[in-house]
Amino acid sequence: MDIIKAIQQKAKTLSKSELKVSDYILKYPEHVETFTITKLADRAKTSTSAVLRFCQSLGFKGYKDFRYEMISHLRNNRHHLKTDDTQGTFLDEYSKLIEQLYKLDQTLIEKLEEALRTPTMNYLLGVHFSALPAKELFLGLQDLGIVAAYADDYINAAHLTNTMTDDDTLVLFSISGNKSNFKHFLAALDNNMPQNSFLITMNPKADLIDSFKHTLILPGNSFSNQSVVDAQAVPILFVELLLNLIHEHQ
Repeated sequence: MDIIKAIQQKAKTLSKSELKVSDYILKYPEHVETFTITKLADRAKTSTSAVLRFCQSLGFKGYKDFRYEMISHLRNNRHHLKTDDTQGTFLDEYSKLIEQLYKLDQTLIEKLEEALRTPTMNYLLGVHFSALPAKELFLGLQDLGIVAAYADDYINAAHLTNTMTDDDTLVLFSISGNKSNFKHFLAALDNNMPQNSFLITMNPKADLIDSFKHTLILPGNSFSNQSVVDAQAVPILFVELLLNLIHEHQ
């Protein structure tokens, strides 16, 4: 039986958490080609165990076997686009996203810029693909002589909470803004979340918004979902813009 039809038929027997996996895969089947089980769980806003149970409910031993079947299905049914068409589509989409950066809240950007220039500690966090813009901001601030600490995994991020004070600045990059990934980290900050706390995400409905004082929502959420990889170029471009603004006002 066609794997997509099998998923659709199985929907009525799935638990709520497994149904989240089913719904996400039916909406974005091509993501299975490049997503790990952890990343799929993150995007579906559920757990890796729910993904595993979903795969097993379809008769697979685990995610690896399910992913192999999905890849086979996609390759057999994909309508290949010409290379020129694919390049043109992506370049057009990125051009539109760059134009949308002009519409960001300039007052909030200035507040973030000022907070990073303040002579206190800056904490920059980002996990998985969100680690790239966080690391670029960290290296850029170092080049500008601004003190900062950086973490690209949950364990190191949790350790940093022990040294944060109310006067420090916290910047968290999270493309999806899924709160469950940072529950231990956030729990430690319940009573000492810095006033200058900024979430930078591409999801206007991010769970993490309620946990931060300020939120900058970058354009490209729908485009990121359509792509088989995260749209990292937009957050990184924003970091380049931010670093140049900081440099101008030093």
